[in-house]
Amino acid sequence: MLESAAPEFSAGDEVIVIGFDLGMGTAGGFGERIRVPAGWVVPRPEGLSLRASMALGTAGFTAAECVDKLERMGGLSPAQGPVLVTGATGGVGSVAVMLLSQLGYEVVAVTGKAEKGEWLKGLGASEVLSREALAEGAGKPLLAERYAGAVDTVGGELLFNAVKSLRYGGSLAACGLVASPAIPATVLPFILRHVNLLGIDSVQWPLAEKKRLWGRLAKEWQLPALETLVEPLSLETLSDALDRILAGEMVGRGLLIHSAAA
Repeated sequence: MLESAAPEFSAGDEVIVIGFDLGMGTAGGFGERIRVPAGWVVPRPEGLSLRASMALGTAGFTAAECVDKLERMGGLSPAQGPVLVTGATGGVGSVAVMLLSQLGYEVVAVTGKAEKGEWLKGLGASEVLSREALAEGAGKPLLAERYAGAVDTVGGELLFNAVKSLRYGGSLAACGLVASPAIPATVLPFILRHVNLLGIDSVQWPLAEKKRLWGRLAKEWQLPALETLVEPLSLETLSDALDRILAGEMVGRGLLIHSAAA
């Protein structure tokens, strides 16, 4: 931090800013210097470097929020069975696979990139499914009970097929809509299998909750292998990386490193 007009912060403090209006109505997500409201700012917790905090970034934080909510509100634990992760090669999905595996879960990763199967197993996935395999049975009201929980980053048909595949009492954390914001749903899984659809928002989530979760990521949820997900980027390579993201060709996390911080 270069300067602060807020009494709770001082020049030289190391802080994290994600979510709220940054990158939406407020420009500066890729800026070398930005000014933001104090109410957006989380002090960097001890145990988490600035580089690691941005290697996680909004996507990694969202993945952790999914796991946190599945455990706190869905009652999920490793002993209950496998956890499905859709969009597993993306920024949210890849961190979710790594974190769940590190916490002792059996992870089933879903991807449209068949060539990344071994890469996902290297992150901790026990099994890799194609998007087509998960999409099977889309017209059925229910599917065989398989998953104790799920992290969905894509929305649409795959989200509800995952819901229909939850074991009795299971939960799915929904945080994305890259496939579609609409889901072809019925109430049957909810009233026959007692399952839960948990919404995830990392943008307006209260600051106190963000502080709590960053604290977990700095301590018991720290990811020693996080760097294996990271592709370092510069301002010169950023445009190409954004084109690859939009084309669905990027995997893991892109980390923009300014020359002053390199």
